[in-house]
Amino acid sequence: MRDQDLKIDLGAVQETLVIPLWARGKDAEKNNPIINDIYARDIIARIDYDFSKFETRYMKNHQLVWPIRAYNFDNCVREFLVHNSNAVVVNIGAGLDTTFQRVDNGSVLWINIDLPDVAALRQKLIPDSEREITIAKSVFDFTWIKNIAQQTEDRSILFMAAGVLCYFEASEVEALFRKLADAYPSAHVLFDAMSRFTVWVSNRAVLRKSGMDSSALLKWHLKKASRLRRWVDSIKVVEEYPMFSRVPVKEDWSKKLIRDIKIAGRLRLYNMVHVQL
Repeated sequence: MRDQDLKIDLGAVQETLVIPLWARGKDAEKNNPIINDIYARDIIARIDYDFSKFETRYMKNHQLVWPIRAYNFDNCVREFLVHNSNAVVVNIGAGLDTTFQRVDNGSVLWINIDLPDVAALRQKLIPDSEREITIAKSVFDFTWIKNIAQQTEDRSILFMAAGVLCYFEASEVEALFRKLADAYPSAHVLFDAMSRFTVWVSNRAVLRKSGMDSSALLKWHLKKASRLRRWVDSIKVVEEYPMFSRVPVKEDWSKKLIRDIKIAGRLRLYNMVHVQL
């Protein structure tokens, strides 16, 4: 039963958070899911929102992109926590992300950062807990760094940005990396990055065919992580690999899908990137 009070009333960019939520929820309905995000499935059941706009042929064909992205982030965060069990993970542009619920090791401190309207919605659907807190600010309002100074002292830090950086201009992403490197030298940053071509395709197909506002078009692209050294010359590339290269192939995947995934990997169209500042 849907709670009629929980309506999506967000800005155009913020509203894009419902796409990955929908995709992860659909994945959880399958017999052989990629991540089985039951948290996303349950959140969808509580929101008064017309998810039918995503039930197009194109969106159904590309629905697995978002669970695969979550699969990669889950594995990378888990690996980081194996070596840094008492770490702090800062989730930039958290939206209605449920990574913490899937990877919690019992000791990690999880800090979500997002705009006030998104943070307010998140608190209704995923309330803060003892080790998961939310800061209602733009990531470019760098006062959040002072807000978390005490919690992050003497702890390993991982910043993650899933499906977020691509919405900003290159100058904004540069400012963010420079600020993080200055405030948290040696911290780790985990994010996904699209090529210029992938950004163009996404803008033409995914957003417009899903009925999203044109102001939510993607902007930033990055084909190779080493190019980040133009901004911060101390950056070390820990790992970089094609987004679809490590997910186990499912029995119900078509030959065309498998072929397209291999092509995307060879052309470096969409990558996972892990760097140390």
